[in-house]
Amino acid sequence: MLSDVDIEKQIESKKIHPDTGIAIEPFEKKYLTPVGYDLRVGQRGFSWNNKLEVEIERNGRIEIAPRDTVVIETLESISLSREVGATIHAMATRVTSQGLSHISTTVDPGWTGKLLISCHNYRDSPVELRFGDSLCTICFFRVESQAKGSVGRPPDRDDIWQQLREKANQEKQRQAQETQYEKDRERRERQTRLFWMASFAVVALAIGIFTSLINPVIGASLAAVIGGISPFVVEILKAK
Repeated sequence: MLSDVDIEKQIESKKIHPDTGIAIEPFEKKYLTPVGYDLRVGQRGFSWNNKLEVEIERNGRIEIAPRDTVVIETLESISLSREVGATIHAMATRVTSQGLSHISTTVDPGWTGKLLISCHNYRDSPVELRFGDSLCTICFFRVESQAKGSVGRPPDRDDIWQQLREKANQEKQRQAQETQYEKDRERRERQTRLFWMASFAVVALAIGIFTSLINPVIGASLAAVIGGISPFVVEILKAK
């Protein structure tokens, strides 16, 4: 494992010999720890509950709702030589005092790009992370033999962001379809109620006219009864 002194030496080595060492951009010494470097909240995130991409830098923050899992892009871009690998760990303050999930992932030797960090909020209240806040700690290790395998993944994991955007679009389409279905259902129910109201009115009118032709007195009485119950029938049909 590389100490803070080792990390600074590796950074200087990378500047002189690009095939060696470590690069951290942007680098600020105050985020250097005795055994690593604190990575910060970057420009964008993604909420799994909302299936929505969040512009953290523009909003100044990202709010993690209760029981939500978010993916956060780091502010820093990391570049590792074939002689250095890394692991990413949760910060105690994020886990113990804020109720966020543990973080455990690896960074392959030869990696270049930003990193994607997944966090789950176990609390019953939202947790707010601001743009540039410390998020997690990356620890570096010098491998015994230079790695030969290819990382095989796009820098900054643009492939994952594309998948997240596709999921967000699918969710929006699903919600739009559900909204349209609900509108169509309400329209059909309204049309059905209007049909039965019109049918009741026609039948009542026909009965009244027919009865009046046979017996005007009975017809008048029947008309009064129908007139009295009509408002109740209409209200019943509206409520359905």
